[in-house]
Amino acid sequence: MTQQLTFIGGGNIALAIYGGLLESGYPPDCITVSDPSPEQGSVATAMGLTWHADNASAIETADIILICVKPNWVEAVCQELRGALDGQTLVSVAAGVTTAQIAQWSGTHRVIRCMPNTPALVKVGMMGLFSNPAVDPSTRAAVNSLLTSVGLTTWFDQESDLDAVTAISGSGPAYFFYLMEAMITAAKSFGIQDAVARSLVIQTALGAATMAAGSEHSPKALRQQVTSPGGTTEAACSLLTEADFTALVTAACAAAKARSEALSAN
Repeated sequence: MTQQLTFIGGGNIALAIYGGLLESGYPPDCITVSDPSPEQGSVATAMGLTWHADNASAIETADIILICVKPNWVEAVCQELRGALDGQTLVSVAAGVTTAQIAQWSGTHRVIRCMPNTPALVKVGMMGLFSNPAVDPSTRAAVNSLLTSVGLTTWFDQESDLDAVTAISGSGPAYFFYLMEAMITAAKSFGIQDAVARSLVIQTALGAATMAAGSEHSPKALRQQVTSPGGTTEAACSLLTEADFTALVTAACAAAKARSEALSAN
């Protein structure tokens, strides 16, 4: 049976998920979007979805409620839902908000926490998931099926692992953008025009990621394959090694993980 879905919040992540569902053939009449913004409402209705400006009306027929608001809005949303829930499962994509907090605020323990990333907007996201024991296996499977419309999913047995997921895949796209930004700056310093520099760097990043995704070899092995002794790649990688590039990246990820842990503790 097709699940009735309600998205609370109609922003980018919600749009990525329900857009992916529609592309995969999910019935539009099974999706409701709740958002006070008429602009977000018009986006939803243009795609054949039901739109409500208030949450109470939006959840009446829902089987699964996806909370797609900013972390600082989750408590207010859950408090509003408290007492109106009747066996529905809550799926939260808010960083740093635990399932225990959501259960306390909403009054239900049927909670799944999802840590997505922005590439979900182009259907190549990576999502870490954790479920409270109160969520039955069939609902877990249904949620997994929904989210695979916008990328890959991995389930974790310990919710604390989602802090590491946040640091690696949640914040990770920004690290790659930072590297791309630096390479574009380098290319421009060599006299290459901005548009050409962008094209060189972005296509190279896309090509490298595609090769890594389709190869049986590790990224380290792929790097070694293109690093000829005494060549240009070795000159660059030797400098990065001397600067302890791996330690720097590890420290950056650790800082993101620590921040996620701090947010979860609030």
